[in-house]
Amino acid sequence: MPEEMKPDMSCFPYRRKKLYLAITIPLLLLYILVFIYLWSFSFILSLIFLSLYLIMCFFMAYCCVYQDCPYVGGFCPGAAGLMPASLLAKLIYGNRKIKKSKRLFDINASIAFVAFLGMPFFPLYWLARLGILYAVGYFLIHIVYYIIFLKYVCEVCAIRHICPGGRFREKVFKSR
Repeated sequence: MPEEMKPDMSCFPYRRKKLYLAITIPLLLLYILVFIYLWSFSFILSLIFLSLYLIMCFFMAYCCVYQDCPYVGGFCPGAAGLMPASLLAKLIYGNRKIKKSKRLFDINASIAFVAFLGMPFFPLYWLARLGILYAVGYFLIHIVYYIIFLKYVCEVCAIRHICPGGRFREKVFKSR
């Protein structure tokens, strides 16, 4: 990985934990409510929804290690409550050096991103059955969450110049 692609250690440890938790805990609680609601239709729907989250975390674990993320094994300001990815990275890869593969990173990041997109989109049909405002509200909560996340959480993340979300943030907000 080129030198300019190293984590910004001046942002470690993460210093906006309260903001991160203030916006992420409600999102995780919303996920729990949606999980329970989906269960009222089918246990399988709930498992699919939970699987999206777990798949996202599992495949991001390689990405964390690949990017030399300093948050591995500890508090991670990952989008959508992605903190288990940091813990999984530590559990799966430990402190050992991995053979870094850009192709493997791209595959893992793509799978994680598809699961990430599934979180706001998958339950919309069933939420709309509850009422269209529930589906619209659920989706809008995600939009607001990600705008706040990109603007204020990514801004001081150690890997903001490395991770795809951080690079997207730089394009959207035209900042470094």
